[in-house]
Amino acid sequence: MGVEIKQTLERDHDISMSAKEIRALTFAKLDQLSVSTAKSSEAAVPASETVTPATVASIRYELHHLCPTEAVVEMNHVDTEAAPLFVIHAIEGSVVLLSSVVSKISTAKVYGFQCTTDTPLTSVPDLASHYVKVRYVYCDIAAQRLDWDNTKM
Repeated sequence: MGVEIKQTLERDHDISMSAKEIRALTFAKLDQLSVSTAKSSEAAVPASETVTPATVASIRYELHHLCPTEAVVEMNHVDTEAAPLFVIHAIEGSVVLLSSVVSKISTAKVYGFQCTTDTPLTSVPDLASHYVKVRYVYCDIAAQRLDWDNTKM
C-alpha cells in the first residue's frame, strides 16, 4: 500500500517522500500537503493553458467513491415510463467511472449497483444473487414511495 501512496504522491502531486515519511503521514498532514500543492500548481499553470482530453480522463477518487455506502444510486435524472436500466460496478466497486457513459442515456432511468460492506465477495454467483435481491428491495421501496406520493395528491 505504501508503494501505491508513494506513486500517487509523485505522479499526481510532484511530492517525493520516503517510506518512513509515508508511514508517519496523518490526515492533517495530507490536508496541509494538498493545500500547499494546490496553491503551487495554480501559480505554475499559465492562464492560457487549455484542458486536454488526457486531463479530463484522469479522475481523482474521493473517499465515498472508494468505499460506497449506498448499494443503489440513481445515475441520471430522466423522467420516463420505460423500464429502468441497472448497471453493475467494475472491479473497484463504484459506478462513478460509468457516469460519463450513463449521462448519454436519455431513454431510461439508470441505477448503479455499488459494492458496499455487506456485498458478498466470495463468488460471482453470490454477488449476482445479492444484486438481484437488492434490486427487488430497491424497486419495492421506490414503488411504495410512488404510491404514497400519488395518494397525497
